[in-house]
Amino acid sequence: MTHQPGTHGRTAGEPAPSGPAPAPSMTYGGRVRLTLRIARRLARSRALARSVGLVFVAALLVMAMFVTLRTLSLSGEQVADNELGRFGAKVGYGSGVSLRPGEDTFVEDLRTRLRTAGVTDADIVLSATDVQLNTTPARNVTALEAGWSDRPYPERYELLSGRWPSRPGEVAVTEPRDVGTSVGKPLTVLGDVRLEVVGTVDDRSADTANLLLGPGTWATLDPALSEGFPVLAAQMDVVWPGERQEAVVDAFAGAARTWAEGRGDSEEAAALRQDGRTVVAATLVTRDQLSDRPQKTWIEKTPAGYTIPSLLVPTAAVALVFGMNGRRFRRTTTSLVSVGVPRTTAAAGPALAALAWSLAAATCGAVAGVAVGMGARLLISHLRERPGGPLDDLATPALRLLAVVLVTGLIAGAVPARTGDRETGPSPGADHSAARAGRPSRRRTRDARHLLAVAAWCATVVYATRVDSPAQAMVLTGIMIAAVLLTIPEVFAGLLRLMPENGPRRRLVRRQLAADRARACAALAVLTVLLGASLGYVTLLDTLIRTVEKQSYPAVLPGQVLLADYGSDTHPPSKALLRTADASGGIDGLPRTEVRFLMAGDQDNPLMAGREGQSGSLLAAETPRDVERLTGRRLDPAQASVLRDGGVLVWSHAADAPTGTDTRLRLAVRKGDKVLGRTRALPAAAYDVDPAEWRTGSDGIMLRATATALDLPIQAHGPVMITGVSTKGAHALQ
Repeated sequence: MTHQPGTHGRTAGEPAPSGPAPAPSMTYGGRVRLTLRIARRLARSRALARSVGLVFVAALLVMAMFVTLRTLSLSGEQVADNELGRFGAKVGYGSGVSLRPGEDTFVEDLRTRLRTAGVTDADIVLSATDVQLNTTPARNVTALEAGWSDRPYPERYELLSGRWPSRPGEVAVTEPRDVGTSVGKPLTVLGDVRLEVVGTVDDRSADTANLLLGPGTWATLDPALSEGFPVLAAQMDVVWPGERQEAVVDAFAGAARTWAEGRGDSEEAAALRQDGRTVVAATLVTRDQLSDRPQKTWIEKTPAGYTIPSLLVPTAAVALVFGMNGRRFRRTTTSLVSVGVPRTTAAAGPALAALAWSLAAATCGAVAGVAVGMGARLLISHLRERPGGPLDDLATPALRLLAVVLVTGLIAGAVPARTGDRETGPSPGADHSAARAGRPSRRRTRDARHLLAVAAWCATVVYATRVDSPAQAMVLTGIMIAAVLLTIPEVFAGLLRLMPENGPRRRLVRRQLAADRARACAALAVLTVLLGASLGYVTLLDTLIRTVEKQSYPAVLPGQVLLADYGSDTHPPSKALLRTADASGGIDGLPRTEVRFLMAGDQDNPLMAGREGQSGSLLAAETPRDVERLTGRRLDPAQASVLRDGGVLVWSHAADAPTGTDTRLRLAVRKGDKVLGRTRALPAAAYDVDPAEWRTGSDGIMLRATATALDLPIQAHGPVMITGVSTKGAHALQ
């Protein structure tokens, strides 16, 4: 039988067909419609629907974390409501005007000047922070005097029982259980001052006990209280709607100058007499200023606590979804190609189905995460006894989450389409040039990944030696995660070679893993990201725990009393405080040691000296004996020798404390994050001391002569430590 041209026969010299007939040319629109039909059909897979549960959980965690962290920070308007209440501005607090118990001339003069200036609806709020409760042991609380019947702070204080105080001698109490009183019972303060409790109040912005005094209470106190409580004084704020700011500042400055005329040569009074208006104007605070300065959110404070996980977790979840379904997607793609569907279209169908399910799961997870976060928000607000921060921008994290899922899905879906031809191999009669061109490209990709992995591991080693803060520790965690991710294929291949094959089960497992390396590597990558994120959270939790522990340190060691500025333990005491301490007679004949911090210049951004590569500050004392008094520990001969030789003693609990007997280190002078200079290498030794709150943030101590010789920044004067004080004497002096 012979075959004629045009028939379906085949001559002996024609090659046999090696695959399906080429697909007829298809328009772009036809390919899109075919892709959508394939995706719609494949989206019915229950296995695919179950696998995207990972994306749902990831989205839930990301959004719940966002809502929870935003709860912890107040908006500018909430801060303004706490500080200004229903008013628009305040002025006066911090101007230097302080009223002794029973002093009323300043307040009356100020009210008269405000009326003369035409300022209406103004109130004067007095604040005294050292009002002692007659409890055992005695403790101080803050007392606030204002016209409470007019509800000056409606968003902050809520009346729980009784009524608002309206007359001298009346008081409403926040946290009544803490104070141990109730409505109708007398409350004794400052020794023998009895106040009538007329109400209990909830302070929505704090969980501390405050006394809300009725108008005129401070003026009715006995002036003799100043003898028993020499530092007891009240400062004040004028609060008003915010108009006529210049008139209010002038009125307060005029009353302050009059008050300062009879106050002797104190620094505060001298400043008010010389340029009272400038001093007073510096204390002006308006609602607009507070509203424009919201509290920094925890999301901004700790990017490794939210921002980085919010990107890595959904990325890892989507990658795992594609990895878990990879083998099924490849089989489906091969089957579609075998019946004539273009490879790009065949690969895009399963990827589009997975992407659609991932986006749907992310959307549902985001909604569920907001609901979970709202529940956590209510719980946190209840436990903290203060309102939560605003949730005015939920769309941004939700859209970012969906964008991450979309981009990751597109990238993961594009990989099979680009690599499918190379994985299945060319047909026997096909042109091998494309395959040959793909091999160098794959090698270049592998080589680039190897170079990046080496760079990441080198950066890990180098950066690990410089970590001295939680933020840097979290950055190190991120670098380590990247380094591990880049080396996963090699690690997996090595583990696969080491896996024994003794037995049919192990042999089957090994061959299954070898046949689907991509899926196994994807699972390892996701585990790496999740473990790395957990490590970051553990680092953050450890930091918070250490912070709480530092806050729980005693202020000073037993037998010590620190005389320092009211605003900070690092600043020297005022002359008034020194006179008060001397007049008490409780420190006569006791050793006094002045300690200086190695810092100078602007208090907000000072020059500081510390160990190179560390953030802690250093202290300076006159003699080794002064060092022993400050720390409460004896120096051994080697430590004393280090000090006399121009060295530094480092607290043994500080990071990277010296070890051994011949250690040397360099000090760095910095301003903010910028290093301005370094010293030569100095002898150093570890010094075991008990923690104390006044030393929190410091790393060690040296002699003042050494600091001066090295030209390090140092305070001209510092706080004064009194040692050898009895427990009873310390309480009496305090």
